[in-house]
Amino acid sequence: MKVRLLALNVEKNIPFARFQARIVGSLKNYTEGNETFEHYDKMRDLFEGFQDALQNDDLIVVAVGENHYFKLKKAVSQAFEVEETYSPAVLNMLESNESLSDEQRKEFSSFPEPASVFLSKDGLYSGFGIDNGEKFIVFIPIDNDRINLILRNGVVPYLEKGLGLNAGGIVSETHHFDNEKVETAVSRLWESGSVAAVNGTANAEVLKRLGENVEHFNEVVVFTPYVEDRGEVNVTEYAAQLARVSLDLSAANIGASISDIYESEGSKYICIAVANEDNATVRKLYLEEGETEESFTESVAAELFELIGERAAGIRSVGIEVYDAPAEVTKPMEKKSSKKTVTVLAIILGVVILLCSVLAIVFKMQGEKGSLAKTLRGIFGYETQTESTTQPTTATPTTTLPPETNENKLKISEFIISDIIELEKERREEAENPSESESSTNENGEGTPSQSEVEEDKGAPEFITVNGEKLPAKEALAGLVMSEMGEGYDIEAIKAQTVVIYTYLKYRDNGFVIDGVQIEKSVAQEVQVAVDEVFGRYLSYNGKAALTPFFEIAAGGTADASLVFSESYPYLRAVTRLDGNPETEVEGYENTVQLKRGEMQGILLKAGFEIDVNAKPAQWIIIREKNNAVSSSVGYVKSIRVGGQDLTGYEFITKLSELGIKSSCFKLSYDEASETFTFTSYGVGCGVGMSKAGANALADKGYSYERILRTYFSGTTLTKEEQ
Repeated sequence: MKVRLLALNVEKNIPFARFQARIVGSLKNYTEGNETFEHYDKMRDLFEGFQDALQNDDLIVVAVGENHYFKLKKAVSQAFEVEETYSPAVLNMLESNESLSDEQRKEFSSFPEPASVFLSKDGLYSGFGIDNGEKFIVFIPIDNDRINLILRNGVVPYLEKGLGLNAGGIVSETHHFDNEKVETAVSRLWESGSVAAVNGTANAEVLKRLGENVEHFNEVVVFTPYVEDRGEVNVTEYAAQLARVSLDLSAANIGASISDIYESEGSKYICIAVANEDNATVRKLYLEEGETEESFTESVAAELFELIGERAAGIRSVGIEVYDAPAEVTKPMEKKSSKKTVTVLAIILGVVILLCSVLAIVFKMQGEKGSLAKTLRGIFGYETQTESTTQPTTATPTTTLPPETNENKLKISEFIISDIIELEKERREEAENPSESESSTNENGEGTPSQSEVEEDKGAPEFITVNGEKLPAKEALAGLVMSEMGEGYDIEAIKAQTVVIYTYLKYRDNGFVIDGVQIEKSVAQEVQVAVDEVFGRYLSYNGKAALTPFFEIAAGGTADASLVFSESYPYLRAVTRLDGNPETEVEGYENTVQLKRGEMQGILLKAGFEIDVNAKPAQWIIIREKNNAVSSSVGYVKSIRVGGQDLTGYEFITKLSELGIKSSCFKLSYDEASETFTFTSYGVGCGVGMSKAGANALADKGYSYERILRTYFSGTTLTKEEQ
C-alpha cells in the first residue's frame, strides 16, 4: 500500500515536529515505517501534491493548521465536486458552547458529504476521512488539545475497519482495534517462540482481561509479582526498571510493565515499557479531556501489547530508549488499597528480601558456582547476578544523572563558545612563548584552533562520555540535543541541530568526552527519531570536522566569527538574509534593559573597569565598531570601549552578564534627564554559526536539514561515518 503524508504548515507558532511524530506513530501499522511529511506553506502548492497523491497513492494523510482548516474543507468539497453537509454529532456537541456564533457552529460542523467524521473532545476542529472505494484520504487538524483523541478514537479505528488490516498488514476479520493488537502480539510471541513477562502492577489486570480469550495467551504471557521499589527514579526510567525486573524474575525473554496513573501539572498519564537484555523502550501516554480513566487504561494496555508484539517480531518501536538504571521517581496518584492487598504485598516483599539475603549469604559462603547458589539462581531466573534486581537503586547506575546534575552546567551552545575562546587564549599564549610550544595553522595558513591530524576514519563511536558518565552514543547525543531544543521544533531543524552537536564533539578530537554540559535523560520522541536518522553525519572542511557553534536567535542574520573570536573561519561567515529574515517575529527577539546611572556605575566598578565618574556617563561606554545586521545603525558589536578598555561585544555581555543583555547585537543610549542607560538587544546568543530559531523557521518553509546546514555553514561538506 502506497502512503503519502502532506502537511500545510503556515502557522509559525505550531510545534509541528511533535504533532508529526504523533501522526506517524499512529499510522506506523499501515506504512512501511519510513514515510515522512511533505511540507507546504501555500494551499495551492498543497493541492498540487494532493492531486499527484490521488493518482499514485492508496492512503493519503493531510495535516493542516487550524487557521486554514475551514478553507481546506471547502477546497476538498470543491475538488471532489460534492456538497457539504452538517454532522449531527458535531452540532450536538457545539450546542452548549455559548461562545460560538451560529456561523461558527456551521463552519465547525460542515464536512464533505461522503466524509466520516473523527470527533474531537468538544466538536471543535474534528477531523474527517473519505473513502472512494480505492483511496483512503484522512484530514487531520493540527490542534494541541484535540489531536491525540482524533487519532486514537477516530483515525485508527477508521483505518482498521476500512482497510481491514491488522498491525502486521494482513487482512483479518473485523475486531475492536484493541483486541486486534492483543491477538497480533500473542501471534508474534507464539510464532517467534518468545515469552513476555509483565510486572504485576494494578493495571496489569487490564492486560489479563484483554487477553483471557485469546488463543495461546497464557502460554506466551506471564505475570510476575509486583514489589514496589521506593527508589528516587523518574517515571520513564521506573517503567523501564519494572520491565527489567519482570525479565529477571522469570524465564521470559521480553519484560513489560504498565504503570499506575500518574499526575503532573494537571495532566494524567501512564507509562508503558518493554525490555530485553539490551535496552528498554518506554512510551508516556496522556489522558484526554472527556476520556474516562477506565477507557484510557484499556487503550494504553492495548498499546503495550503492540509494543510487546513489535519486540517479539524484531520491529523497531517508537519511544524513549532507556539503557541503564535510572535516578528519580514521581510518585503515582494515591489509590485506596485494602488491608488485604497491603498485607499480601508486605508478605511478598518480606519473602523476596529474605530470599535475596539468603542468596547473598550463599554466594559469600559457597561462591558464585556453589550448588545451592545455582539452585536459587534457577528459581529466580538469575544467570550471574549476585544482587536482588527487585532493589535496583541500591547499585550505582552508570547512566544516571541526578536531578541537580544540570545545575551550574552550561548548555552545549554556551560551552562551545567558551571552549573556543579558551582555545584561542591558549593559542595566543603559545604564540607569545614559542619555546614552550608551537602555534598551528591549517592548510590555508589560517589560524584555526589546533586539532590533531585526521587519521583513517574509525567510524561513529559506540559511546560518548558526558560529565564522567559513559553513555551509548545515540542516547548521549539525544540528551544533548534535547537540552538545547526540547519539544516544539520541526524535525528537520532537530536533525540539523543533531549534526551540529555531533560535529563539534568530533571536532574536539578527544575521544568523544565532554564535561560541564547540560544533558537531559527524558528525550522527546521526535528528538530520538531525528538522532537515529542522522547519527554519524558531520560537517567537514578540508578533510577535518568543522567548528560548529550555534545559538538561540539571530539578529537579522548571523555574524562573522571575527566579531566574537579573534580569528576568522572560512565557513563561519555572516549570513545576512535568511529567506525573508523569519526570526523577527520569534518571541524574545528584542529585549530592553534599563539601568540608572548609579546602578551602571556600581556594576562597572564591580567588574573591574576603571571609569571616570566625573566624566559624562555617555562617555563611560562607547560602541566603536559594529556590522549592519539589523539596520545601518544597529548590528553585532565588534568593538566596545568601557573606560579605557576595549572588548568585543560578546566579551562585554559575558563579562557584564549581570546586565542581562541577551545578544552582542545591541544599541546603547543614555538619557541625561532621567540619568538612565538603555540597552536594546536583538536576537539571543553569540550570533555565530547556526541560529536554532532560524533553522526552525527555515524548516517550516520546507528546507531540509541538509539545506539548513548549507545555509549556515557554507563551504562545508556533509560527511557520513560508518556505524
